[in-house]
Amino acid sequence: MPNLSQWWRASKLLIAVCLLVLVAGFAGAQWQSRADADERAVLLDRFPKVRAEERAACTREFTAQINGLKAVNEQGASDLAAMKQSIDDTNRIVAYTLRFLGDRAKVTDARQAALIKQARQAAAAATVAAQKTEVVEQKVAVAATKADEAASAVKSVDKKLETATHPTAAVPPTPWAGSRR
Repeated sequence: MPNLSQWWRASKLLIAVCLLVLVAGFAGAQWQSRADADERAVLLDRFPKVRAEERAACTREFTAQINGLKAVNEQGASDLAAMKQSIDDTNRIVAYTLRFLGDRAKVTDARQAALIKQARQAAAAATVAAQKTEVVEQKVAVAATKADEAASAVKSVDKKLETATHPTAAVPPTPWAGSRR
């Protein structure tokens, strides 16, 4: 059996090593805890700065987006105003064009009415002229017939006169019937 003093020495050594390991472990834990605490303190100290930087970055980003939306809104408003002006101009042009076409239609209608009236008057005058011409032609035909009858009567009288025998003596000349007064 080993010697008690050796055992005691070995036990002491074992206890010392255990104590040393415990103290080293405790010191390591304390050191790790201190390092964690320092790191945590650094992070906690940095947290307001990081939040401020994050807030500033978000503010810049959203401000840029808001400004972009405002610019788009202003552009839309100016485009809308330009469109309204264009619509007003178009309405004025359309109203002027409709008035012009209406006036032109009135003038055309008046011209057509005048032409129709003149055509009716000309047709009535032509009808009257045709009737007068017909009457004149009838009168001319009657006069021509009478003139033909008179001419044929004159010819027959002329023939009779030519073929009539002239008495040789004693009858005194009688004046023509038309010369009696």
